[in-house]
Amino acid sequence: MEDLFPLGTGIGRVRGIINIMKQHKGHIGMSELAEEAEEHVDDLLPLIEACKLLGLVLIDDSELRLTEAGSKVTFSNFSKIIHEKLSKVEPFKSALKVMGDGEISTKELFETLRDRGIILHGDEATNDMLLKNLFIRWGVRGKLMSYDPDTDYWKKLRQG
Repeated sequence: MEDLFPLGTGIGRVRGIINIMKQHKGHIGMSELAEEAEEHVDDLLPLIEACKLLGLVLIDDSELRLTEAGSKVTFSNFSKIIHEKLSKVEPFKSALKVMGDGEISTKELFETLRDRGIILHGDEATNDMLLKNLFIRWGVRGKLMSYDPDTDYWKKLRQG
C-alpha cells in the first residue's frame, strides 16, 4: 500500500514551509525549520511528509531540499501544482478513480475506499470523519473534487 496523505496538515501550513525553505535558498535543517516555523519538530513531521508526498521536498537525514517542482511554487500557481500532485497521492488517487465522471455519495465513496484497503482509522465512523475532513481540507481546496453538503455527494473536478 502506498503512503497515505498525512492528517492534520493544511494547505496554508505547507505553503509556509515551502516559503521558509525558499528564503533559505531551497535547503534547511529540520531543527532550523522548526525554529523558523515556530513549531516543534514532531508537529512538523506530518507537514514535511505532505511536502514529500506532493513531490515538493526531498529529505536527506535531517536536511530538507526543495525539488524542482517545490522551487517553482508561487502563491499564484500553488493551487494548480497541488491539483496536479495531489491526484497522484492516496487516498485522493483512489477516490478520484471511484468518483469517475459522475457523482457519488459519501457512504458509497468511503465504503469503496475501505474495501480497497484505504483505512485511516480502525473505527468506521472515525475513519469516515477523518476522510471527509481530509477531502474537504485538501481535495476541495485543491480543486480536485467538489462536495455538496446538502446532497452529501462528491464529484471529481477537471483542472481548467
